[in-house]
Amino acid sequence: MTQAKISIRETKRLILRPYIMQDAEAVYNVLKRKEVYRTTLAIPHPYPRGNAEWWIHFVSKNMAYHLSYEFGVFDKSSGRYIGNAGLANLSKQNNSGELTYFIDPDEWGLGYATEAVESILKFGFNTLGLERIIGRCMTCNVASQRVMEKNGLLFEGLARHEVRKDGEYKDIMRLAILSSDYMGY
Repeated sequence: MTQAKISIRETKRLILRPYIMQDAEAVYNVLKRKEVYRTTLAIPHPYPRGNAEWWIHFVSKNMAYHLSYEFGVFDKSSGRYIGNAGLANLSKQNNSGELTYFIDPDEWGLGYATEAVESILKFGFNTLGLERIIGRCMTCNVASQRVMEKNGLLFEGLARHEVRKDGEYKDIMRLAILSSDYMGY
């Protein structure tokens, strides 16, 4: 796994860039949404207001130490913050990482997650030189499963009752893509 120089990434409609502390209010306004909580594995609800600054500091430090790369996702035309996309749990030993993303519910269904994930896969394989990128989502999050499948991740298995959320156990789908499967450019 190669250490990457942290830079801004652009797609047709999006800018993916490292977070700055001035993003905290916009991040909070997305993460406080119950819809985001319902579709993610680790974001709490209600989302505490002070967590946004803590989280930005955390992801910035992880980027500086090349432990993970999480980017703020911004609409290119308006500059508005619409979510997050990145690679976490990077393993030098296994040359792998885990795909992470969330999008503002007001922007769901517009293809932004698919576009952001495509950029992150390109970064992971072409810049970091990863061999394997995994993705996980709850079985109830069919939209997230589709985002990963559109980007070439293949279903590898089901982890039954892997997480407990709101007093209920949730099954987690595991998908992955290998560098040899990746058809990116």
